[in-house]
Amino acid sequence: MPPSLNMSFPANANDKTKGRDQLYLFLCHLEWRLHGNVKAYQDIMAALDDCDPEIRLVAENLLHRSSPRPDRKPTRDD
Repeated sequence: MPPSLNMSFPANANDKTKGRDQLYLFLCHLEWRLHGNVKAYQDIMAALDDCDPEIRLVAENLLHRSSPRPDRKPTRDD
């Protein structure tokens, strides 16, 4: 397994902490997708309840991007 991004996450990801920013959430997304860091995922989930609407939107988009996608079947036009 490749080394993690060496990020430090809050002990309780459910805390509505200030200080989340878009870059931090993106790094959490990478940490979750590349290394399976559950605390990073929990922090993205906690950001869905952030008081800043932009942070909530970023968290929602990052979670949407990491959701499984069905395989695309070729069509006649492909």
